[in-house]
Amino acid sequence: MKKVLLLSALIAIVAACATQGDQTQTKKDEVPHDSITVINGVERSELALLMRKMYDEMALVKDSLKEGHTVRTHFLEEFKRIQHAHATEPEKIDETYQALAEAFLFTYEQFEVSQEKQVEAFNQMLQNCLVCHENKCPGPVKSIKKLRVKPTGNVNQG
Repeated sequence: MKKVLLLSALIAIVAACATQGDQTQTKKDEVPHDSITVINGVERSELALLMRKMYDEMALVKDSLKEGHTVRTHFLEEFKRIQHAHATEPEKIDETYQALAEAFLFTYEQFEVSQEKQVEAFNQMLQNCLVCHENKCPGPVKSIKKLRVKPTGNVNQG
């Protein structure tokens, strides 16, 4: 798992350095009107709605892990949409974001296939969420931190 953490951090650092060196940035397209949903008078982009769903699903996973259950999820294909879903602020979808999205998807896939140490894999996946949100959209950071599961030494920890 340490290798996964190091790989994720390396990907994020390389992407950040590559982005800093590239001073030319093409103008991003405006968010198409049909990719915006209004909920309670607030506009929500396709990406915001997807991330809200991801949060809700991971809250359920957290509850199961805390109860000591082995969890089997199959959201990878749906979660891959973070790479191309329309964002509220499309200018934030840059090379750094894409590298962080790749790192998240890698650790999420590791969580999906984990047989042992699920809590560790889950928390590593959440760490990738936090790295991206700390850099791109800090609003949900506090909520994401609350999803962490404390290792208990149960069957899911190996």
